[in-house]
Amino acid sequence: MDTIATRTATFTKWMVGEGPEMKGTVGGAVGEGAYEGKVLDMVMGDTTVVAAEYGFKGSAHDFKALVHVEQTGLHAEITGVVIDGWSKGSPVHGSYDEFQCSHDGTTTDCWSGSLTIE
Repeated sequence: MDTIATRTATFTKWMVGEGPEMKGTVGGAVGEGAYEGKVLDMVMGDTTVVAAEYGFKGSAHDFKALVHVEQTGLHAEITGVVIDGWSKGSPVHGSYDEFQCSHDGTTTDCWSGSLTIE
C-alpha cells in the first residue's frame, strides 16, 4: 500500500508571460521533471478562485489533474481529480504558497506547493 509521501508530488510554477499557460518544475513522488499547466478560468477577489489543468512530467510518473484552487492572500488550497496518466480517476488535494522567484532570466510571482493523489 502506498503512503501519502509516496503519492505526493511537489511543484514550483509560474505564468508564461501574461498566461494562461504555466511552466515550472516538479519533484517528490513523480521524480524530478517539468510542470506544464493552464489556467482555464479565474475569478479575482478577496479569495481568488481558479480552475486549471496541472501537468506533472516527472522521471518516475506523469499525470494531469483538473483542479479547483482557492487562494486567499499568499496561500491556496487545491482539490481536483487526475484526468490522465498515473492514477487516472483518483482525487487530489494540496496547497501552495505564493512568493517571488527567478526563472528564465526574470523575477516574477511563483507558486510552490504539493499535490497528493488519494
